[in-house]
Amino acid sequence: MSTRSRRAADAAIEVIAEQGLRGLTHRAVDTRAGLPPGSTSSCFRTRRALLEGVLERMLELDEQPLTRLPPDAWSTRERATATIVGLLEHWLGAARTRTRARMQLYLDAGDGALLRAELDAAGQGFVRMAADGMRAAGVPDAGYAARMLVAQLDGVLFDALARPWPEADGGAWLRHAAETIMRGVPSTGQ
Repeated sequence: MSTRSRRAADAAIEVIAEQGLRGLTHRAVDTRAGLPPGSTSSCFRTRRALLEGVLERMLELDEQPLTRLPPDAWSTRERATATIVGLLEHWLGAARTRTRARMQLYLDAGDGALLRAELDAAGQGFVRMAADGMRAAGVPDAGYAARMLVAQLDGVLFDALARPWPEADGGAWLRHAAETIMRGVPSTGQ
């Protein structure tokens, strides 16, 4: 992806997060990105192309913290809990705008809109990454456990975006959410 395309995709993510998919236009992205009029449409000719660019950029950015996880991230319940807390803090902190945009895309795709197949493939990719980590840690039925983990993480993220918890608790609710999620993951015997 070129620098200009990346800039347009990043701006499109912000537009989707703030205005939903109804607010996503090439012109709105140009304005948000500070690009000359017509720049976004020269990078992404159609709305579908723009959405595909957004998804490609989101995947690129969302995979980064996952690929940097230490090999022992799932080796014990305590490490796995700390991993989940760290990921939730990232997705609700530095990556909050992207998380909101991702939720918007999934909600829109549920209506049979554009990108259903692409979003399904992306979701399966994240489940595979989680399953690989769990399998390496000896979690029984890692594929199923990973699918449930991703579903629960998405539920926590959606809840945090829809009904934010008070900042005053110092993130204790994230720790509690991670511990609750981990209670549903089969034990590795460690």
